[in-house]
Amino acid sequence: MFPTKINRLILWDVLKLFAITTIGLTGLVSVGLVGQQLIREGVGWLALVQLLPFICMIALQIAVPATLLFSVCSVFGRISADNEIIALKSAGVSPLRVIRPMMILGFLVSIPAVWINDLAVSWAQPGMEQVVLRSIKEIIYNRLRTRRSYENDKGFTVHVQDVQGDWLIRPTIFCFDQVTGKPTTITAEKAQIFKDPDRDELILEMVNSKGETSQANATRFDIPGSERFNMSLTRASQNGADSARPSQFAMEQIPAEVDRQLKLNERIQESMAIEVSMGLSMGRYNQLSDANLQGMLVQIEENKKRLIRLELEPYRRWSFGFSCFFFIWIGVPFAILNRSADYAWTFGMCFIPIMLMYFPLFGLALDRAKDGAWPASTLWIGNGFLFVVGSWLRHRVVNS
Repeated sequence: MFPTKINRLILWDVLKLFAITTIGLTGLVSVGLVGQQLIREGVGWLALVQLLPFICMIALQIAVPATLLFSVCSVFGRISADNEIIALKSAGVSPLRVIRPMMILGFLVSIPAVWINDLAVSWAQPGMEQVVLRSIKEIIYNRLRTRRSYENDKGFTVHVQDVQGDWLIRPTIFCFDQVTGKPTTITAEKAQIFKDPDRDELILEMVNSKGETSQANATRFDIPGSERFNMSLTRASQNGADSARPSQFAMEQIPAEVDRQLKLNERIQESMAIEVSMGLSMGRYNQLSDANLQGMLVQIEENKKRLIRLELEPYRRWSFGFSCFFFIWIGVPFAILNRSADYAWTFGMCFIPIMLMYFPLFGLALDRAKDGAWPASTLWIGNGFLFVVGSWLRHRVVNS
């Protein structure tokens, strides 16, 4: 009965602390992410309210492993400092009797942690981007009213002399032409910005506009009266991105996307084979090195890189989700051996080595796997490191 009772007490203490710290850290990280959106995008309060569910999910992804480690370090550090582990050994009870339930807890928490990781990248991040895109007109106007300029990392820049109501006075706009890709500068007496949500476009209505391209063979234009220029919302926003990038697929969608990508490569290769056969049979050898074939080769290579990224995603989410289990695997025996009731010290002494080893190993494996140099399974290398160190610490706990 004794081990069962102490297991219940320890588990209850860990769960209480885990719940409280998870709520607290999730709220703290959410505030930080909200501040980031305010500074980077200048979103309004209505947009911030719409962002909160997505922000909380991303914050939860960060908070769960850290707070779980903090909870077990705090509780086991305290009971070890109170000599309760020594009392168990004196009663002939192995410390593993109180450690094993924590391993079960770590496993049970890791399953929803994988689900949280999946939702954070496939639902929360695209959701945040969509909220920002829907608010892009308000964001641009807010920035222009306060700073007289708006710019993003996609080469879209607006400078104005003044903002009167919805009219931009003496605007100067720099962007890249959506068709030719040439850098273009446009000036006007005044302009207005509209949003077309049906076509996901930003519309710039300019009065008496002038423009020119900045490359060789520059072209100039002078348009009296009112003229409208269209731009995709994605290019106008800071956060706008391709919604079909591999990290934004849910795990259940990835197999279908992999199959689609494989079929696409097969069709491209078939087209290449037909063109090469026709070139050889008709003696048109220059056709074998034309731009069309080179473009196909480039597209095949890009598709292969995309396939690698798609195959990596499930490994990344499972391995990071199960870091909860391995954090407990190393945290419990470390806290017992440390024998300190100072929860901050115990957690810091455990988390700092994890931060210095686990995350660099995970990042290294991810970068190498993206390049195709390492297999996707190497994303578990960080967890493997924690398992080895945790096993050594458990051995010390049992035999000390």
